[in-house]
Amino acid sequence: MNEERSETYLEALYTLTEGEKPAKTTEIASFLGVAPASVTEMLQKLAEEGYINYQPYYGASLTKKGLDIALKVKRRHRLLERFLVDFLGMEEDNAHREACKLEHVISDEMERRFCSLMRHPKKCPDGNPITRASCCIKKERFSCFR
Repeated sequence: MNEERSETYLEALYTLTEGEKPAKTTEIASFLGVAPASVTEMLQKLAEEGYINYQPYYGASLTKKGLDIALKVKRRHRLLERFLVDFLGMEEDNAHREACKLEHVISDEMERRFCSLMRHPKKCPDGNPITRASCCIKKERFSCFR
C-alpha cells in the first residue's frame, strides 16, 4: 500500500477525531477532498492492517498502532512548518503545503536533527503544540549542565 497515502489518512483521522468519536466517511472525504468511495476503500485497507477500527455507517477511529503513526507524521509536519517559516522565511500557507509533501519522506534522524537545530520548538507557526520526542526529553533532562 502507498505509505504516503496511508499516513495522510491516519493524520486526517487524528485531526478530525482528536481521540473522540469516530470520523464518518463523508467527513474524511470532505477533509481530504476525495470521493467517499475512495475513503471507504482506504479505510477497509487500513482496518485490515490494524491501523484503524472501522465500521461502515458508523465511522473510523485510530488504533494504538495507527495513532503512533499519526502522531509521528503530525510532529514532523509541525517541525517542518516551523523550519520553513523560521529558517527559510516562507509564508505560513506555503510552508503548510510544503510540509504536507515533506512529512512523509524525512527519516527519524532528520527529524531529530531538525528538532535539535531549532532548539526543540514547542509550537508550530499556527500555535499548535509540537509533540515532545526523545531528543527533547534528553535535552530537557540535561539542560542544567549546559
